[in-house]
Amino acid sequence: MDAAPPRRQLWLRLLCATGVFLLIVLASLALRIAYAFRDRSPDYAMHVSVSSGKSQAEPRRLRAGFARERINPKLGDPARPVYIAGFSQNRTATGIHDDLWSVACVIDDGHTRVGFVALDSIGLFHDDVIEIRRRLGPELGLAYTIIAATHNHSTPDLMGLWGPHPLQSGVDPAYREQVLATAARTLATAVAGLAPARVAFHEIPVAPEGLVADTRRPRVFDADVRVMHFTAPAGGATLGTLVTWGNHPETPWSRNTEITADFCGALRDTLERGASGPAGALTGIGGIHCFINGAVGGLMTTHPSTTVRDPLLGEDHSEPSHAKSIAVGRQLAARILPRLREPVGATDHAPIGVEARTLELPVDNVNFLIAPVLGIMDRGHTRWRHVRSEAAVLRFGDATIACVPGEIYPEIVNGGIERAPGGDFDVDPVEIPPVRAFLPGRVKFVLGLANDEVGYIIPRSEWDRVPPYLYGSAKPVYGEVNSLGPETAPRLHAALRELSDALR
Repeated sequence: MDAAPPRRQLWLRLLCATGVFLLIVLASLALRIAYAFRDRSPDYAMHVSVSSGKSQAEPRRLRAGFARERINPKLGDPARPVYIAGFSQNRTATGIHDDLWSVACVIDDGHTRVGFVALDSIGLFHDDVIEIRRRLGPELGLAYTIIAATHNHSTPDLMGLWGPHPLQSGVDPAYREQVLATAARTLATAVAGLAPARVAFHEIPVAPEGLVADTRRPRVFDADVRVMHFTAPAGGATLGTLVTWGNHPETPWSRNTEITADFCGALRDTLERGASGPAGALTGIGGIHCFINGAVGGLMTTHPSTTVRDPLLGEDHSEPSHAKSIAVGRQLAARILPRLREPVGATDHAPIGVEARTLELPVDNVNFLIAPVLGIMDRGHTRWRHVRSEAAVLRFGDATIACVPGEIYPEIVNGGIERAPGGDFDVDPVEIPPVRAFLPGRVKFVLGLANDEVGYIIPRSEWDRVPPYLYGSAKPVYGEVNSLGPETAPRLHAALRELSDALR
């Protein structure tokens, strides 16, 4: 008699084993999805409401503190390549052209203390910002902190999108920890260095030609430079500045494999130490200088087609290069430095008011939903297809500061939104009036990539994913692929307006 089980029993066992295997696979997938879309910061909510009224009624002397620390990655270990963020995957760093920095600025009006940190990085998610804040002890006395990335495309990947291939993250956990720890430490050092200060606010017109191009219609820029200049009350020595301007730091472009701070570093260096050449000289003013990007969506960049003249060497730079980055930084410094030498409008009394809150933003981007499951992006979700983000508006003397958690299109900030032909929704502009129209104050700062990086913030009436494409284009426009979705701009615009109204 054949001892082998009948064929029917074999099929039953096979089906049973297959069923168990499928159950294990489905259970593993369910666990993976649950982990990917977990809330990394459960129960976290930011709601800061600080009136400047007490400071106005009981004026005290302004104090400011600055600090900086390098955040260069470690190179040279073949087993741990450094993947450069921006452009494409598998772009590994071959050297360090110039240092990356964490730069902190802390302001204190005697009643309220606020800290800013600008990081030479591609961007941080809101969960990373929360981690930094949790490392700030109560002894620092910070009522609110703004952690911003310069959005530099020649820095290590901190978001996960630029690893060795599209299915693997490029984030080195050790480097991420280095950046978060340094950001917290730099803020603490700036607090320890608080000193009496005067501040002057400057809005400097800058034509975009020869500096920045807009590669998506409508052609609207955030081209002007805005500066907070902090000086010592006795003698007027510069303590530092906070500078904002709207442009992607990607000047060396996609073939660059050297770590660099791009034009942000060249600007800071020139403001501090100056520079000279056959065509002229710029005298630095000392101090520590903090650069935070502005409205860079839509898509603000020193494009390879843009020719930039170095004002000190008298040379034109068209091809992407480090020399071109330096030329951009010097062009900005050449406009800023003369203004900072004008002793106009400085005050040692600048009341601070803050309105800030977290908010939920819907995720309509399928790629942003798949990426966490694959382990490419480690960003928490408050609930299915929703992420936590943050918006804020601050009053500082006669200046206002709007903090935007991503790459906002300049037309939302400055006006010029269009009912774009070919748009998916065919609606009149939603995000009106422009942000600067409802912000109070004389000089209106808009800080991009502040406390989060949600990608492009695109006007709803200009949203375009399906044909016919905008303005008769034969192919899809760029932007939507790196945006949460069409509801991001309307919700953020509404939140900023509510915060601005509450601040008055």
